[in-house]
Amino acid sequence: MFKGVYRLDNSSKRGIFVNPLYLYNKMANPLADDFYRIGSVAALTGIAVERLRAWERRHDFSPAHKHGRTRFYSAQQLEKLKKIKHLIDRGQTVSSVIHLSEQQLNQRLSESSARAVDSPKAAALTAPLVGLVGANLLHLEQRQEPTDRIDVVARWANLDALLDPSQQQQLPQVLVLQMPVLSTQDIAKAQQHLPDSKIITAYQFATAAELSRCQAADTPVLKWPLDWREIEFTCLEESKKYIKSAGYAQRRFSDEELIALAVSDTDPNQPTQHLVEAVHQINALSAYLQTCAEEHGSGAIAHGPLDEACSDAAYARAYLESALHTITATAENPPPQQASNRPPSGPSGLAH
Repeated sequence: MFKGVYRLDNSSKRGIFVNPLYLYNKMANPLADDFYRIGSVAALTGIAVERLRAWERRHDFSPAHKHGRTRFYSAQQLEKLKKIKHLIDRGQTVSSVIHLSEQQLNQRLSESSARAVDSPKAAALTAPLVGLVGANLLHLEQRQEPTDRIDVVARWANLDALLDPSQQQQLPQVLVLQMPVLSTQDIAKAQQHLPDSKIITAYQFATAAELSRCQAADTPVLKWPLDWREIEFTCLEESKKYIKSAGYAQRRFSDEELIALAVSDTDPNQPTQHLVEAVHQINALSAYLQTCAEEHGSGAIAHGPLDEACSDAAYARAYLESALHTITATAENPPPQQASNRPPSGPSGLAH
């Protein structure tokens, strides 16, 4: 027997009685049993209503049915949107996934999961691969505490070692070249040797002519001595194109994980909660900027700057998530307490 339909057995004339409230609900919303309103889809997928409407306009991702002004998405569309949201959170663009078939989406998800297993660090936060050239630079690195902001994958004592074919190492995305005297010729040699790497030069001395040449060529230069954090920041800034292509926009924490971290914060100053709130704000801003970019369309003048702003927002979120990871990791594994240098005291508080 169908829902809302009742059989009358206590009558001499057997028949069927239909609940009037059921009939009214079906007339007002004939698709309620099999389809999802746009608000429900937004709640179940984490994709804002405004963004779903933008996808309908820009990417022709239309709901399965419309009843009056109400949009209804099918269960199949709901599942597809969940997969699309998952891929977007991993750094893929809407336009690259929204028209994929179910099989293609599953393949993308499998490939993305495989990359995360193969490289947990890259899955958490893709840091630029950096190479260091110069004895002073290598010595500076050795004095630093390890961080996950950049990943130093290659080291050379000097330019000659870099150019030596027998000293091949992993190719960096960014090369920091430290030299006593700034020389655009030496920079050109390094660039020719690593044509796909972005080169940052740290110099001790430089002529005005060499500085002018670097400025004309838009070559980033830094004056030695340097602070390590300045090197990290410059590497991150210069590697944005690599970061974006490598999926730097990928989120480190899901919404559920952020909520769990905020709830578990026992510090009276609530640093974890404040960071979680900041991450939520950045996520909302990133989604809003993406919606604005989609509203303008790929051919509009404002699309490029808005798309760049989306990447920069994700870039800022990565920094906040790194700070959040550091705080939570420290809370879970507190450093051992240092032993006191004071001599032991007896019951009376006097030293033995």
